[in-house]
Amino acid sequence: MPVSRKRKKKSQSGSRSSRQSMVSSRGGSAGAGVFGELFEYRQRLAEHRTALAGDAAGTLIDALVASAPGRSDDDLEDDLCIRYGAAMASFEGGSVEDIVNPEDFVGALLSALDERFHKPAEADADVAVLQRVLAVVAGVLPFPFSESASGLMSAHLDARTAKRVARGRAVTGPVLWARDVYGTRWAVVAPFTSDAGPDRWYLWDVDTCGYEVLTVHSGFHPSAESAVAAWRESVGQGAAGGAVLTAVEDSETLDALLRGEVEGIRIGGEDEEQYAEFLRSRRLGATARKAVRRVRGRAFARLTAADAKAQFAQRLRQTDHRGGIVGEEEDAGPDDLAMELAESWSPQDHPTLYPFCSPHKVAVAVLHLRDHYKEDFAAELVALLPEWIRFLAEHTAMPAELTERCLTYASGELQFPGILDDRGRPNPMARIAE
Repeated sequence: MPVSRKRKKKSQSGSRSSRQSMVSSRGGSAGAGVFGELFEYRQRLAEHRTALAGDAAGTLIDALVASAPGRSDDDLEDDLCIRYGAAMASFEGGSVEDIVNPEDFVGALLSALDERFHKPAEADADVAVLQRVLAVVAGVLPFPFSESASGLMSAHLDARTAKRVARGRAVTGPVLWARDVYGTRWAVVAPFTSDAGPDRWYLWDVDTCGYEVLTVHSGFHPSAESAVAAWRESVGQGAAGGAVLTAVEDSETLDALLRGEVEGIRIGGEDEEQYAEFLRSRRLGATARKAVRRVRGRAFARLTAADAKAQFAQRLRQTDHRGGIVGEEEDAGPDDLAMELAESWSPQDHPTLYPFCSPHKVAVAVLHLRDHYKEDFAAELVALLPEWIRFLAEHTAMPAELTERCLTYASGELQFPGILDDRGRPNPMARIAE
């Protein structure tokens, strides 16, 4: 049964609708003037952001060209990532008008390279150096960004080099993973070929506690052991100290952790370090996914949001739970309450990640419920969270002491440290210690 919209908080759509009706109520010529002004503003904004991206991209490419002699391609790639992160973070530090998205900045980098190929003398670089820099830049681009570099590679790289760049780094051994005691924070580690030395191990630190599955940290490490040690330190020794790397045995879960669907999306809240790996993390993640053969393991508890809703509704009926009155509306019955809790829990689309629970995940759920629903209905859902946590704990066989720690944050009275930014807003990209 659909939930009445009156239970949910009012969204900003009301204010957008009023602005639209205001415009439509004007005369035809006045309305055309408003839309004309809007078009001109957007055009000026696009030109302004293009100029910002172009200036930063030119500076970045010139720095790589100048430093290329005597350095390995691995060093150049690392330098590129660091400079990319610094540039993207600088765009975030100003006004909204100064924000440049990743796609436009990648386009600016390729345009800057193209200009220098046409006038290498003015760029103070020989063609061979520019070709190296192009190969390095194109080599970190994930799909769909990589498509924008194909024409430039065809024009300026020989077929063998272009094929090598398009293929990218190869995985040289088994992809490994580990998870914390709650099952909500993961380390994925894979060895990749290196240009000038031993293989390097790439780490993805993946958090599944928010609305999206997000890599909150990534980067190369000299060994698998050093990578997982860095991950344990971030998650906290209490939650991850005993975690051990094992070979990935479930490609479905790996695909959920290293998500190809969001390769080009900026989540919001990224810091400079996360921006530094924005491109490379996605490119290597796609390679790691392809390296794992299609298998479904049996080690993880599975639960879909639909099954959770049905089972929890039955649990409420068995305990004779009766929903309270929500404002001027009818009673919220077990099916309504179970549906809202099940659909508010995350990540809904991944049954091997969905049923797990941690204090961090509970705290995020409380914030969501209070933000998404009217106060009285939100309070009823929050009051049911302890029962929901126990239901999930039974499904995943979570130890009693971990369940109790999750219950500590179910009321929302105790704020979980680190989930809010300095403005008091939830930051999905925050690297939280459990």
